[in-house]
Amino acid sequence: MKLAVYRDKEDGKELVGCIVFERGAYSRFEYDASYATKAREKGEIGISERLPLSDKPYEDIEIAPFFQGLLPEGEVLANLASAYQVARNDYLTLLEKLGCESIGALTFIAETADASDYAPDYQPVTEHAISEASEDPIRFATTVASETRLSLAGAQSKVAWYLPEGLNPNEAETDDWLVPKGTAPSTHIVKISRSGEEELALNELACSILSTSCGIETAEVSLLPDIPGAIAVRRYDREWIEEGRLLRLHQEDICQALGLPPIYKYQPEGVDAAYIMHASDLLRDTVEQPVEDAIEFAKRLAFNYAVGNADAHLKNSSLLYDREWKKRRLAPMYDVTCIPLSGYSTQMPFDFGAHRAMDDIDERDIMSIVLDADVSLAAFDHAIESIIKGFETPAVEGADEDTQRMLARIIENSAPRIQVLKRYAGR
Repeated sequence: MKLAVYRDKEDGKELVGCIVFERGAYSRFEYDASYATKAREKGEIGISERLPLSDKPYEDIEIAPFFQGLLPEGEVLANLASAYQVARNDYLTLLEKLGCESIGALTFIAETADASDYAPDYQPVTEHAISEASEDPIRFATTVASETRLSLAGAQSKVAWYLPEGLNPNEAETDDWLVPKGTAPSTHIVKISRSGEEELALNELACSILSTSCGIETAEVSLLPDIPGAIAVRRYDREWIEEGRLLRLHQEDICQALGLPPIYKYQPEGVDAAYIMHASDLLRDTVEQPVEDAIEFAKRLAFNYAVGNADAHLKNSSLLYDREWKKRRLAPMYDVTCIPLSGYSTQMPFDFGAHRAMDDIDERDIMSIVLDADVSLAAFDHAIESIIKGFETPAVEGADEDTQRMLARIIENSAPRIQVLKRYAGR
């Protein structure tokens, strides 16, 4: 089987290369020769740090972390694999089914595909769909992914919708939202909480307010007024350009860029893997402003600890390409929640110094971030002060009462960890 890989550009789509595979036998990815030549002449970057422009094909062991990292995980992946009657690790067959609207700028079209299956189109969001989403988010996300050829990486139940340019998610009516079909792009990732778990949406919204208050560039999160327990996260990898057209920007998460399969987004228990050091070294080797982005990454580590975001794994940090594919930077922060309020694990995704459990991390472990990330002590100290200030004086203007109450709960829960940051700062 052959999958053509296309890239979004301002003047349309361009063939990047092809994936050739035989289920259970072999797979390889090869850049289109003409594309690779032109891209090198322009000083462009390949589709992944681990798959630089080359005239030689890449084999399965080299391509698996990147392409597998574009797929959903957890129950959604299991349900999709069952629906298509393929193994969960048959990532290329799944990508062939789901690769019209994925994370980043790439779309995947099968050699034998019916062109009508990929025709871009939008359909209205229905009240029935919203009701289904609230009753069973996992089943809904599975159905939508299958019907729309949508692939959103991650373990959460989420779908991608489109909101016309100029409309605000906070004010949009349900019938303003559209479901992308075929190769049509989306503007927002929409998460609809299961009935009875609506506060999860408020949790993520409140955490985004806190991170912004701390001076961290954060993906824009909005409550959907007509859908209880739903938030819309504006896609930073989608950008409006001339004539109201939406351009896909490319990105890859740190797991993909390090060549790690999704299962290693968390540090394995008992393994000294130096995740912070490897991620920071990656930033230095790839981004346009390595010093600034390494400090920003270190700041986000401290913020995630303070807010209780125990799920801040390596797939929740990404490299964002510019329009021309010549520069990369640390992408905005996203998927932040105060995990202790949800009742899930309070183990951080990887070691902070000598500890991993939130309650065990102390000021010496915070100091270890400076050493592992190899950043300026003065710059990190300034970052810690901005986090403390952000928690003490969050920007709550415009937040409704429910969101403000959730903010207060998160700040109360974070108080012991803020005290650790204050001790680090010598207060």
